[in-house]
Amino acid sequence: MAEITTKKRKKILGSFPYTTVIFSITLSLSVIGVFGLILINAQSIKKIIHNQVGEVQIYVHNHINDSMQTAFKTNLYQKNYLAKDASGAPEITYISKEAAKDEYIKQTGQDFTKIIDENPLRASYTIHIAENYTDSSSMNFIIKDLNADPAVYEVIYEEALLKKVTRNIRNAGIVLAAFALLLTIVTFFLINNTIKLALYSQRFLIRSMQLVGARPFFIQKPFIYRAMLQGAISGVLASILLFALQQYAFASIEDLQKLYVPELTYMLYSALIFMGALIGLISSYLSLRKYMFLSLDDLY
Repeated sequence: MAEITTKKRKKILGSFPYTTVIFSITLSLSVIGVFGLILINAQSIKKIIHNQVGEVQIYVHNHINDSMQTAFKTNLYQKNYLAKDASGAPEITYISKEAAKDEYIKQTGQDFTKIIDENPLRASYTIHIAENYTDSSSMNFIIKDLNADPAVYEVIYEEALLKKVTRNIRNAGIVLAAFALLLTIVTFFLINNTIKLALYSQRFLIRSMQLVGARPFFIQKPFIYRAMLQGAISGVLASILLFALQQYAFASIEDLQKLYVPELTYMLYSALIFMGALIGLISSYLSLRKYMFLSLDDLY
């Protein structure tokens, strides 16, 4: 009976709650992952908003010859402040006088061609300004640069709206960044405490290894390797959980697919795996050093 009790005690002292540790770290990393997805989607929303409020309408003179029209178009496509699409081409939309007339009649229901013979509307170009050029000084330079072309009749953009949106996005970015930093710190301490509690059950085993003359590196190596492996596994599980959650969200909300950025999402999954392993390394190393240098009385 005494032998059974001794074996049971040794099993308890030498045990390591793998499932509990992995489950706790997975939940902690999942919280960071969810917030990471929110930040990625926020960047996509920011880009969409900038594309909307960063539009500039350029109206050209009605009576310009083809050479002036071609020269203006060629010069416009070479501007370095234009936003680029996925293929790298400038985001420019041309609306001819006839297309403008048809759109006007469609929206108002009034056909002015029954009253006047000549079409008074002007051909226009709608351009999107790159995000890093939407500040006030850059926009003033852009408007001045466009108006300097002799083919341009008028340049219009929502100046007040652009300033307001840019200011609000900047303030929201500061708040999200601060919250992300706070969440990362809290998550680190949660994972650190989880690993520290797990290693607490191994403190007597660590002291026994010291008593038989084991070197510090020899003692630390298996525990650090195990903690890093658990952190990496937790990162993989958290990534799988986030992927499933994301697919469910895409199936439930169709327009949410427009915010999906595959490159950043896969980078987030990799970051979770790396973060889990790194926190496992740091936490296990610090905890092991604590238990290795405690006095025997403090171990109890």
